[in-house]
Amino acid sequence: MTTVATPARIVPSPPKPANPANRDRWAAAIMISPNLLLFTIFVGIPIIGAILLSFCHWNLTGLPAWAGLANYSELMHDPTAKTALVNTILFALFGVAPTVVLGLLIAVLINVPGRVVNVFRTLYYVPAVVSFAASAVLWQWIYHPSTGILDFFLSKVGVSGPQWLSDSSVALPALDVIGIWMSLPVSVLLYMAALQRIPESTLEAATLDGCGPVRRMVNIVWPGVRPMTILVAIVAFLAFTNGSFDLVNIMTQGGPVNATTTLIYYTYYQSIDNLNLGYGAALTVLQLLLIIVVIAGARGLQLLGARR
Repeated sequence: MTTVATPARIVPSPPKPANPANRDRWAAAIMISPNLLLFTIFVGIPIIGAILLSFCHWNLTGLPAWAGLANYSELMHDPTAKTALVNTILFALFGVAPTVVLGLLIAVLINVPGRVVNVFRTLYYVPAVVSFAASAVLWQWIYHPSTGILDFFLSKVGVSGPQWLSDSSVALPALDVIGIWMSLPVSVLLYMAALQRIPESTLEAATLDGCGPVRRMVNIVWPGVRPMTILVAIVAFLAFTNGSFDLVNIMTQGGPVNATTTLIYYTYYQSIDNLNLGYGAALTVLQLLLIIVVIAGARGLQLLGARR
């Protein structure tokens, strides 16, 4: 009897399950693509255009003419550009430090439950939604030498205020005060978000162990908010370097004697008033390099702190 062998039945292998990691990557790419597209159009392309334009001469008539390094050579020998660079660094330096310190202290003080505190939090955030231009108009009235409210209160204690916006030694610090007032709400908000991540039980245990407010701040609060400090400093630095234009343009126009001329205002002056767009682009590249150096330094400090 002959036995006929039946062919082996081929069982198809079950389909491989989709990789969740790939699915998450596609979802993330779809979600960030609109912002990435807008960033490319309104930030990336203008930066590339400014870099290319910085090697040209152009006054809006005709086509840009290639100039090589002429704009950068002029930049190296321009005393006003050097003054603007120093003013920008000083304006940011003496604005960022108080913004970081005061932001942390205020966040710690108002990080308590209660209706009164909630109302104060809402009111305190108001300056963040007010434009720099509107704030400049308000503070221009506050600093007014004859009708300003600041000199009025100083006169009540027998103090004669200086010419806040006309004295070359006072004008830049006076603008710094406005920048701090405008930047503090964002700093407080970021620090409050960091404080929410510190377990309340840890603070209560430290209090029961006899730790006072200073020791709790140094040993618990500060280590908890230290990573946020780098972000607060970077956000404040960008606000002071870019937001100085509205304050300077409305309140001082760079005076007195270029005492408040910053890079962004001098760029506007060269590009719009003088129609020297190539040189204005070179000033823009200089400010971009300054921002890159500061952010890279802040990132280095953050990595160094993480290793410790």
